Amino acid sequence: MDFEAPVDAWYVWIGVAVVSVTLVGFVLGLPSQPPPDATKAVNTIDRVAGATQESAAIYTHDAAEIRIDTRRVAMRNDGGTTRESVAFGSLTPVKAVENATMREAFDRIVHGQRPESVIAEYSFNTTALLSKAERTRKRIDTNGVAWRRTDGELVVRRIEIDGTSLVLIDA
Repeated sequence: MDFEAPVDAWYVWIGVAVVSVTLVGFVLGLPSQPPPDATKAVNTIDRVAGATQESAAIYTHDAAEIRIDTRRVAMRNDGGTTRESVAFGSLTPVKAVENATMREAFDRIVHGQRPESVIAEYSFNTTALLSKAERTRKRIDTNGVAWRRTDGELVVRRIEIDGTSLVLIDA
């Protein structure tokens, strides 16, 4: 008995075409890049938040969009979405501060300026700054946050104001 199919048979060519189209579809369906690493981002945040003194860090990532609330970081790109929770403290996302002047002040602080000089320049009192950070965290805990575009850099800074520790984050 002969089980070989002749190469010029039509059913052999249809079979090869079906297998080829299936493989091409599978390959095109694969993501073009791996998902961003939210675990490394949160490890950076925890290292800063768990410090015993003022500290800061920058984490470079490949996420296209990011969502930061008071306890979690979620990152996504074409490769997928990853989420991770922080272990230390409560985060204050700078971009979530509603008051534009306060948001600018927090942004300057998280990017390295001394809190005392920023507070003096804007003529804030420290109670107002701490109160705005607390209200921002409460609003985020109640309403959540939306996804937003990111520039590929996450900046986190832990500061002390009047004996109160703040973990500011910008991405």
